[in-house]
Amino acid sequence: MKREKVLSITSPTRQQPYLAVDIHTFRNATRDIGFDVYLKLSEDNFAHIFSRVTGLDYKRLAQYISKGIKELYIHPEDEAVYKAFTTATAESIFNDPNTSAEKKIATLLNMTEQNMAELFTLINVDEETAVKSQKVVRSYVALLSENPKSLAIILKLVSHGEYLYYHSIAAAIFSMFIARATGQFKQKFLEIVGMGGFLHDIGCTHIPKEILLNSHELTASQWREIRQHPKVGLQMIEKTPHVPDEVRYIVYQHHEQMNGLGYPNGLLGPAIYYPARIVALADSFSALISLRPFRAAYTVEQAVKIIQSEEGKFDPDLVKILPSIFLRPSSEQKAA
Repeated sequence: MKREKVLSITSPTRQQPYLAVDIHTFRNATRDIGFDVYLKLSEDNFAHIFSRVTGLDYKRLAQYISKGIKELYIHPEDEAVYKAFTTATAESIFNDPNTSAEKKIATLLNMTEQNMAELFTLINVDEETAVKSQKVVRSYVALLSENPKSLAIILKLVSHGEYLYYHSIAAAIFSMFIARATGQFKQKFLEIVGMGGFLHDIGCTHIPKEILLNSHELTASQWREIRQHPKVGLQMIEKTPHVPDEVRYIVYQHHEQMNGLGYPNGLLGPAIYYPARIVALADSFSALISLRPFRAAYTVEQAVKIIQSEEGKFDPDLVKILPSIFLRPSSEQKAA
């Protein structure tokens, strides 16, 4: 999303030019807003931060919340529109039986994006954010049961955009699809792999952006730093009771390989936690179909072929079912 220019507006002569509203009312909202939103810089100086044209920027909202900002401001004449906006939360739209599948997916991605924005501003994952993540994952599980063909729509929406951000969303979704394709239909199992997908790269938030966005070959020291992210991610969630132990194993082991050449511990085959193997495959597939600083995005077909060629890296039984998950929706799309 293109960043909106922040404008400073001084209004010393207007009586009550702005109305204070709780910043947390925007946390469970959809991106589209029908009013402008301001940040108070001083008694008579306000910055225009969100527009009725461009909508919410979840990353900036999360940053304001993390800095302790408690109030934002709107024009008094927009109060009725604001109240209607806060009652139609993303969750209520998603749970409405009259909402179309396409609208549900778009709304759920909004919920997910906001959740990820908050996760990526944290030094350690707190209880409230962990609970919110669980709710989002459960919504995906419900959508997967209700509309198994939703993958074709989701593939279009999450394969572009800022890599680390959308990659975590995609890895969570793809992990759940892969888990379901193995015959694991239990909600608990799907929630575990979904949560693991959301959090698998959380440790990357502590890696300098110049390394993550490097378009050239990484140095040995930069590779060493990147290889620390599973351990850092584990440290970020280890004191959060609402993150199950199974999810911790996924975060710590998602870069282990079946041939023992992975990291951080070089685990071999059966020693790797099974849900971590699922997330590892989803992680790699998502990375391949995403635009990176050093290459263009691969097509779904190309990504599947690349994974199939990397013998010994992934669980072979999971690799075998990959085409049935990701190639079938693509062919259906072409036929449509």
